[in-house]
Amino acid sequence: MRRTLHVCLMAMVVELFLAKAAASPVVGTWEGMRAGVKAATITVRETEGILGGSAIFYIIHDNASGGLDAAPTPAMGMVGTQWDGKVLRFSVNNGGGKTIAFELRVTGEGKGELRRPVQDGEPEIRVPMVRAR
Repeated sequence: MRRTLHVCLMAMVVELFLAKAAASPVVGTWEGMRAGVKAATITVRETEGILGGSAIFYIIHDNASGGLDAAPTPAMGMVGTQWDGKVLRFSVNNGGGKTIAFELRVTGEGKGELRRPVQDGEPEIRVPMVRAR
């Protein structure tokens, strides 16, 4: 009886370590393209079970010739991260005092979609994403 109890306890401890070691499917570096131009790089990290990371957006400008320009923003730290097993919700501060909400939905193995919901009169934006690393 005592031996069975020890074996069960050891199995539970090993299972807890394995569960802790398994990375969330959203962890990694995600990249997205829009209109053939790089649109976003989202880096998601997990530290002691807490998700965080940074976002770089490539601002697309019409360069007056009809072409599109892309210049990266500085990396912006994620705030208010929430993960429900499929969707990572987070916000970034744009440096101008404005907080912008985003959602990164995992849609398949290494695939996702970045969504900026309608806010402050700005339309919704959706960008297909792939996990690069």
